[in-house]
Amino acid sequence: MTLLTPYRPEQRERVLALSLHEAQQPYVAPMAQTLAELHPRLSAHLIGHGEQIAGFFLIDQDYAQRYPFASADSVGLRSFFVDQRFQGMGLAKRSLQALPAYLQAQGMAATAVFLTVNCKNAAAIPLYRQCGFADTGELYLGGGYGPQHIMRLAL
Repeated sequence: MTLLTPYRPEQRERVLALSLHEAQQPYVAPMAQTLAELHPRLSAHLIGHGEQIAGFFLIDQDYAQRYPFASADSVGLRSFFVDQRFQGMGLAKRSLQALPAYLQAQGMAATAVFLTVNCKNAAAIPLYRQCGFADTGELYLGGGYGPQHIMRLAL
């Protein structure tokens, strides 16, 4: 499996087996719920490690319609995580660094990627910054688990 690939329905059971450390669980919706909400403009993608599925994320092409802070020509990165068995291997960083080229290869003509990250998620915030995401200085207050930083990556 290459580093980033589109999710296919036949991979469902393997994706449902992905897990997070207990402290990370509040930041990501349950996987079965996430998969049930997929539609053509909300697509699932996988992070690979060898032949294994090591992580997951969503690309939301309608992100700006739900989140007024996002520009109309952007996409949203949602539910990004690496399975607890694969953390500490640099997969999250390599995946985020590969994201711009991957989105282009998927035919997404966005000029930016937006995300929100919980203010309590001390591990993720510096990772996103290291990978080129800039904190907009604004907070999103509509999340179910507290305030979130709004971050943007120019493509």
